[in-house]
Amino acid sequence: MRRALLALAAIGGCLLFAAGGPALGTAAAQDPDSALGIRNVDSTDPDAVEVTFFYTGERAALSDLTVREDGDNVEFTSAVPLDDQQALGVVLAIDSSGSMEANALIERVREAAHAFVDSKAPTDQIAIVSFDGDVTLVEDFTTDADALNAAIDSIALDEDTSLWDGIVRSARLYQDSSLQPNVIVFSDGADNASTATADQAEAAVIAEGGALFAVGVENSGFAQLSSVARATGGEAVVADDPDGVGALFEDVQQTLRKQYVTTFASEVTDAGGAIPITLTVGSESDSVEYIPGSDQRGAASLQPVPVEEPSGPEFFRSPAGLAIALGLLALGVVVIAFSVGSSFFGNESSLRQALSPYSEGYVADPDTDADDGGDGKGQQLAQTPLLQRAVDATGTFAEKRGFLTKVESLLERANLPLRPPEAIFFYAAGVAVVALLLLGIADSPLVALIGIAIVALIPPAVVSYLGNRRRKQFESLLPDTLQLLASTLRAGYSLMQGVEAVSQEVSEPMGRELRRVVTEARLGRPLEEALDGIADRMESGDFAWATMAIRIQREVGGNLAELLVTVAETMTERERLRRDVNALTAEGKISAIVLSLLPVGLGLFIYTANPGYMDPLFEDTIGKILLGGSILLMLFGFYWMKKTIEIDI
Repeated sequence: MRRALLALAAIGGCLLFAAGGPALGTAAAQDPDSALGIRNVDSTDPDAVEVTFFYTGERAALSDLTVREDGDNVEFTSAVPLDDQQALGVVLAIDSSGSMEANALIERVREAAHAFVDSKAPTDQIAIVSFDGDVTLVEDFTTDADALNAAIDSIALDEDTSLWDGIVRSARLYQDSSLQPNVIVFSDGADNASTATADQAEAAVIAEGGALFAVGVENSGFAQLSSVARATGGEAVVADDPDGVGALFEDVQQTLRKQYVTTFASEVTDAGGAIPITLTVGSESDSVEYIPGSDQRGAASLQPVPVEEPSGPEFFRSPAGLAIALGLLALGVVVIAFSVGSSFFGNESSLRQALSPYSEGYVADPDTDADDGGDGKGQQLAQTPLLQRAVDATGTFAEKRGFLTKVESLLERANLPLRPPEAIFFYAAGVAVVALLLLGIADSPLVALIGIAIVALIPPAVVSYLGNRRRKQFESLLPDTLQLLASTLRAGYSLMQGVEAVSQEVSEPMGRELRRVVTEARLGRPLEEALDGIADRMESGDFAWATMAIRIQREVGGNLAELLVTVAETMTERERLRRDVNALTAEGKISAIVLSLLPVGLGLFIYTANPGYMDPLFEDTIGKILLGGSILLMLFGFYWMKKTIEIDI
């Protein structure tokens, strides 16, 4: 009964988790592509806190701007363009690698850069940086459009791409500068020559309080550049072909032009930490936290207000999805409550009642056989008609496919009181629910598939472990059982009486199996066939030999007691030899385990101490090939060592 309740509780837990999980975390995450975003908060003067923000909508909509500090609305000045308050600084970092020559891409970029320079405000200062195998400052900050255009035309192409070095050099141009820092990077490929990393490039831009705007054509390396841009509070735009490059530069310039400044007097007298501030225009809103008395420049330097990430599929955060999730939760609770109630308060098994005349007080075990009626089939968990029909359909399908009998054997060997169709049905349902849950919340399909595989392998592994442990317990009791059976025969008992007497004296699982033999024999099954059933259920070759000896003796005659003693002594010697072999091969087994786990443990240690050191194994093609080959060789070596030290007795 306890095992059945544990199995039922595990299934119910899966249903509850699956039904309730997707409904959690309904808070919406902040949209990284919002039309409104706070860039700077200068609170050095609490009576005039300056907030610099961008708004890509119409300027007239700023008449509806609201500012909240620490949750309270505050009075603020009208938003004015940033151009009226601070000079805009822009570094155009242009990829000058050889690949830019394809499809005349460099010409399209030059045209877009010329248009950008020609349409700049008179006070805007622009610098030009090119990067290939080296990084070159082509033109320092200047307002001279002619000098900038000449610098753009002078960019020459070379091999390699030092993308991250180019971003670091561009960010450092703003040291000791009063310009608002902005870096616009155009690249058509991944970095392959930088000494700096993507993290270092991101940190360099953030350190200057700047924003990075990534511009490019579709390529394999743009995703990482896009991630760096968004981390600094900038944006990333990509074109499908070279002809769309000009529109990208124009979009970035429009974003830079639509920056505004508003001022308010702080009403927080005792902050005691960071103060949240929220700007709202219509349906657009952005919230950050700032430290009073500081000048925090760059969106990345501001502390975002924590927003709980939604979990699960988006569908389950809709009203219909929430209703379905609550329905699944209610169904799971009803099924579990009904099943547990039936297990505790149900009527006595009719099969046990039918077998009671044959037991005569010693066949049925009130602690174990009462749960499953002594038939080994297990109690019925599916109590409702709907579940029963689903279980019946599962059983029919499994029987046609030929694995119902195998599942029944595994459950009997593990002594789990579950009917095979129900075990298959609840196993499949649990795996399906967990699979849907993992596919909804996992970051990638690969992670979800790995999780599904682990969940699908755990129940068969547990059943197999329980069955093997029970079989080992059974075989360890077999020599003593045969000795005891021989003693009863010497005392004058018949074989049937001896089995009955021994079944009451030996420990589990031997006692239960022998009591089942007695019950089957009383129902008319030949004793030898009933004993063969034990050998089949327990997959015990030793017991099969003992049964064969009993069958031969009953056919040809002889002293059965002496025969059983001889068989028991043989099994005892074989067990002693088996343990001697295990002791002698223990060193080899430990060596195989250590040599297999050492590379994994060392790899985890290196990854924990220096994650970047392991990146080539997971990011580069040759690294992935070497990693996969190493895993295959390690598995082959473990298998080879295992077969070398494995000796069958």
